[in-house]
Amino acid sequence: MLPAGELEAALATVEPVALAGPFFRTIAFKYLRAAGRVAPNILSGVPGRERGGRYNPSGGARTTYIAESAETALSEGLRPFLGSGVAPALTRPLVMLTVRGQLHRVLDLLDPQAQARVGTNAAELVAPYLLEALRGETPTQRLGRLTYLSGRFEAIRGPSAQRPTGHTIAVFSERVVVPSKLEVYDPDGILTEELPE
Repeated sequence: MLPAGELEAALATVEPVALAGPFFRTIAFKYLRAAGRVAPNILSGVPGRERGGRYNPSGGARTTYIAESAETALSEGLRPFLGSGVAPALTRPLVMLTVRGQLHRVLDLLDPQAQARVGTNAAELVAPYLLEALRGETPTQRLGRLTYLSGRFEAIRGPSAQRPTGHTIAVFSERVVVPSKLEVYDPDGILTEELPE
């Protein structure tokens, strides 16, 4: 990954791409136990901000992780510590959600040219990061922070660390603006969260 100054300049040369759903997300059951008909934190990025993730350090931008397939979302949700250098934990109750919509300003790190511009590769994008994050900002978190701060992108698309053929999307919840839109699909009308909020 390029150093911060070079990375900022490189991000200015990468054109955003559009992606259309459906997308998928697994969340811990505890986040569905909200009062009323709206379950906050499904798309808000609040839990991700608290604990951090591959593209956002703890306390950084509110980031919601979704996947392009149900299998990838399940793999990412069930095995959050595998491949991250931390011993696996017991599985907590998870709920699979379908997220409808589209994103119009995505940094697509599946594109080899975009990877080359920011000085990364597929191996770095899926490398274990949790232990390194305890010591400070990781290269992918630096990329996420600078991508967010650029204001040019609302999400980062990259390879899944848990499923070799899968793709994940880190959505900067506060950066999603019309015409982009994400909404939890629930034909029963119980879960009504959407972005932009």
